[in-house]
Order: sequence, then C-alpha cells, then structure tokens
Amino acid sequence: MKTFALITTVALSSFAAIGAEATPAQKDATACSDPCCQNNAEGSQCGNSCWLDIETITIEAANGDPIAQYAIAWITDNGTGDTPADPEKAKDMYSKALPGLEKAAKEGNPTACAALAHMYATGKGVEKDPEKAREIMNWCKECADKKAAEKEAAAKDASQDAPAETQPASGM
Repeated sequence: MKTFALITTVALSSFAAIGAEATPAQKDATACSDPCCQNNAEGSQCGNSCWLDIETITIEAANGDPIAQYAIAWITDNGTGDTPADPEKAKDMYSKALPGLEKAAKEGNPTACAALAHMYATGKGVEKDPEKAREIMNWCKECADKKAAEKEAAAKDASQDAPAETQPASGM
C-alpha cells in the first residue's frame, strides 16, 4: 500500500505537467486505504515518513514491477532528502520501466497510464511527445470512468439483489 501511495502521489502530480486534471473517478480510484493517509476531496495525502518505504519499492522494482521501477526512476531523477538527484541514471531506469508500464496501461491501470503520460510529456526515458501524453491521459480517463461506472453498476445490482424489507400488514 505504501508503494501505491507513492506512485499515486507521483502520478497525480504528473497531471499538471500534462495539462490534465484528475477527475473525481480517478481520485477515487487512487484513494489510499493506509491508516496513516488522509483521504480528502483532493485525493490521498500521505506523510513522507509513512508512505516512502524505499526498501519495499526497491525490492518490488527488482522483481520487475514496472510501477515500482517508475517510482525508483522518479526518485532518482528528483532526489530525496540526503540523496541528490541523478537525472542521467534515471534515464536508464525510466527506459527499463517503459515496456511494463505500456502493458499495464493497455490493461487499464490508471497509475501506469499517468506514469507513462508523464514520461512522454517530459521526455523521461522516451522521446518527448506531448500529444502522445495527452492521448494516454485520455485513455486513462476513459479507463477510470469505465471502472467507476462498473463499480456503480455493481453496487446498484447488489442493492437490487438484497431482500426487500417486509412491511408489517396493517390490520386496521
């Protein structure tokens, strides 16, 4: 969950760079359930000491998780605390995350879509292509909207399948 909170923060911060704003459905899809996080109207906000578990992210990245690979690349690119930024090293890391992010984005993963769009919008690990970034964000929005509609339909179906409350017969 801590990894998800980190990636969500990175991905949502990317929306401004691409010229898109997260929709309520996207914010809902990325809400953090970690007890240390505060969900509010803007989405999840997690304290640095809580959500930045670099060891976990590093292990997941080494095991091939493309979103964790993207997170490590972003952290390397921007630096954290006592660790200085290393954009040159980050380039290779972004490139390594690219195939997995493309696959996850095609499967409708909104975090992967946002990460991929950020890469194209800023030219991180790929040739800069703002138009492709917008296309990816539109795809991301469609996926998030579809998932929100599916959740809404499932909730509606569940409420219709619930047994109806019986009303006491009035004897008078």
